[in-house]
Amino acid sequence: MTNMGSNLEISASEADIQHILKKSYRFTVPDYQRLYSWKEAQWTEFWNDLNNISDEDTHFLGSIVVIQYRKSIDELDEMEVVDGQQRLTTISLLLRAMQQYYEDIGEPIAEQIRETYLHEADFDINEYPKLELSRFDNDRYQEILDGDPMNVPEEEQLRKAYDFFADKIEGLEKSEVDQLRKHLLGSMTLVVVECDSAGSAFRLFETLNNRGLELSAVDLMKNALLQVASEKYPGGDESEEYEQIRDQWEKVLEKVVHEISEPDRFFRHYIMSRPVPDINGSVTSRQLYETFRNIIEERLPTEGVTLVDYVDGMVDHADLYVGLTDANIDEFSSRPQKKINRRIRNLNDIQASHARTILLRAFDEFEEYEDILSLLRLLEVFMIRWRVAGYQTGSNLDKVFSELCSDAFDDSDPLKTIRLRLAEEAPSDDEFRSRLTNSDFRRNAQTKYMLDTIERRYYMQSGEGKEYDRATVDLEHIAPQRTYSAKKYSPWRDVIGVGEAKFDQYRNRLGNLTLLEERLNESASDNPFQQKKDQYKLSDFEMTQAVREEYDEWQIDQIEHRSEKLAEIGVDIWDFGRFK
Repeated sequence: MTNMGSNLEISASEADIQHILKKSYRFTVPDYQRLYSWKEAQWTEFWNDLNNISDEDTHFLGSIVVIQYRKSIDELDEMEVVDGQQRLTTISLLLRAMQQYYEDIGEPIAEQIRETYLHEADFDINEYPKLELSRFDNDRYQEILDGDPMNVPEEEQLRKAYDFFADKIEGLEKSEVDQLRKHLLGSMTLVVVECDSAGSAFRLFETLNNRGLELSAVDLMKNALLQVASEKYPGGDESEEYEQIRDQWEKVLEKVVHEISEPDRFFRHYIMSRPVPDINGSVTSRQLYETFRNIIEERLPTEGVTLVDYVDGMVDHADLYVGLTDANIDEFSSRPQKKINRRIRNLNDIQASHARTILLRAFDEFEEYEDILSLLRLLEVFMIRWRVAGYQTGSNLDKVFSELCSDAFDDSDPLKTIRLRLAEEAPSDDEFRSRLTNSDFRRNAQTKYMLDTIERRYYMQSGEGKEYDRATVDLEHIAPQRTYSAKKYSPWRDVIGVGEAKFDQYRNRLGNLTLLEERLNESASDNPFQQKKDQYKLSDFEMTQAVREEYDEWQIDQIEHRSEKLAEIGVDIWDFGRFK
């Protein structure tokens, strides 16, 4: 056993898997850890390493970092896994697959694997799983361990891992599985780093990260937060405040880590949105951890904000953030709420996630739903101009919204301040018009949003029209996108009247796109223009009817003309002047 220094109250020792799993304690994975995430590449590497071990060799798997919690004589001691749950889980799943193999052929070694390496009993012979995962994974893991692995859905990562190893073992002779089992337990080694407190573990964790351990910013933030909490409050990691902060942080993670594809966005947007401490500028993913650490160590005490209150605020805003992500805000009566969620859905369709920074703040500051709606409309105008112009997103947009959170809400008319700043930053009418006319527009949610908005705001005039789910509507290329690459569209080559190179410049222009019901698009897509017009006659979309009524032929000139027309309509619809 090696002591790793007086500054870190930890010890480390290398041992084979057999000795690690035979000891009388349980490994537990706390809820703030990530889900099991190893994939086939890691399983394959692990399997190959195991198969390549000779009888005289050992193979070092890496380290696991644990916090030791000694229990009473009636309970098993616990090792809380700070790092290494992926390795431990994978080893356990392979052992479970081996257990099943032996069980299926009636070998008593199956029970030995179960009792010695996959479970642990206390002095009263109460049995516990040797490894307990976080509550987000544990039910599925325990079903694999003690129930029927086939009851776990095939798409779950734990089931995939089990199936991978079970499939590898299935075709082997017993002597081959015996050899693999012995090498797994006796020749594969881990360094177990034991820490006597959360503070020691978190300092080590950070040190390991600086040496190349792959950890996310959210992992490091959690460690920093709990380290500061353990040092700040009397009683350390057994204090009431520490437990409250840990529990609240877990609530935040439960909401954002498992419901949002990029959880660090929430933390960046939350930090930039707050009035206290005020972060007047962008916070990138790279800067997130250092910014957060500075906030909890230095800024909060200076501003007179407790760590408990700061994390409590995160919990409240995590719910709001998920609502913004899902366009499912539930803070107003039915009719206003429907309007607000429709506007949020528009922002999501144009990939305006950066705007969530100012929305997190606005829902705190604005009491009337009309103000929220006005802000959402402003953000739509700004973001569609920004996106169509191809301006860089990232820190440029974050800076705009962070600075508005710092400045706008102290003014007597925040919406006016926001409008003036967004209008100043946005592309001009001329640039926006040019981009609408001459840019390529792909078949995606943003293009569908644009045509849908033009349909409602210009062609339907009232802005209401028939209700439909935008996701079920097709984007129709009037002249087929693959006119020159698919034989079935070859009649269009005579219709369009230009060569492939010229057509490629125009095929994805706004003027060559319209909205069409799915049922009509299936029958219209192959037809030359005159036959398409017959299908367009059946459409409920006014803009598509207008194509039929306004054009007798469909060539480059018509695409240019319609692109220019739609661009003028777009400049008028997405106009900051409408808000004066």
